[in-house]
Amino acid sequence: MSQRLMEVVLRPTSLILPVILVFLIVMGILLPSSIRSLLMEIMIFSIYGMAYDILFGFSNQFSYGQALFFGVGAYGVLLLALNLNADLWTAMLVAVMLSLVFAFVLGILAVRLSEAYFVIISVIFNMVFYLLALDWTWLTGGDDGLTFTVPPIPLGFASYSVYDPIVNYYFILFFVIATYLILKRIIDSPLGKILVSIRENEERAEFLGYNVIRYKLIAYIISAMFTGLSGTLYAIRTRYASADYFSLIMSADPIIWTLIGGAGTLIGPIVGVVILRILTYYISVWWRNYFILIGGLMILVLRVSPKGIVGYIASKIGVKF
Repeated sequence: MSQRLMEVVLRPTSLILPVILVFLIVMGILLPSSIRSLLMEIMIFSIYGMAYDILFGFSNQFSYGQALFFGVGAYGVLLLALNLNADLWTAMLVAVMLSLVFAFVLGILAVRLSEAYFVIISVIFNMVFYLLALDWTWLTGGDDGLTFTVPPIPLGFASYSVYDPIVNYYFILFFVIATYLILKRIIDSPLGKILVSIRENEERAEFLGYNVIRYKLIAYIISAMFTGLSGTLYAIRTRYASADYFSLIMSADPIIWTLIGGAGTLIGPIVGVVILRILTYYISVWWRNYFILIGGLMILVLRVSPKGIVGYIASKIGVKF
């Protein structure tokens, strides 16, 4: 196969993504319930991974505290629906806006710090909220968490229940597609080019007149908003949230997905999510130490290609993903 043909076949915007989209639309009806459930989980965490990639892959901010916004999103939609009887759209919108507010307040402090200190402060923020979620059982339910009845999805003159697995599937699929298109639009815009310039050489970007702190804060807020969205979808999917949603393990997941799949590509974190969630789903059934395998896979991928799986493929065929 010629290189030109390989470029056409593997160029995401020309063939692969439309094929995947058609596959996801059709498979929502045809797949057995167990596989559909796994696919919904993959789609939700794909939003989480893409959101993290905006922060790390495009503005070079290595955060170890994204679970903070995931938990805020999850509890935001849960508490509004549980205590205020808010409709689903309102609960989701407010939850995402809460993630934005938290990101703005915390980001003003965090993005001014150098790389090592940024990592440390992100961990501190994460742990503070995790410990508060554990301690404030009257609000969060602590380790046991809280369950809630998910309001129906109002669409015009009709409403649909997310308790219907088919409805739930397409509900999540809509937000995955919307997230990818919005984030792709952002990274292809002048804002995205500025973020890449900051990633490549922060001092030069500042020398050219860009307010680096402001643009890093913008990336931090965008990442937090979509992370919050993934948290709301996960809470809706499981009808549940607990203090564990703020844990450092939840913060480590998007880092692993992004490093394995490939940072700075949007597609990379999705590939990482697909590989790791499938491995976790099937291998954890018969081997509880499956994290050893994941660690080995991560070492192997980074040893072969520091840019991850997607970065390795792109470098071999000369195609930009």
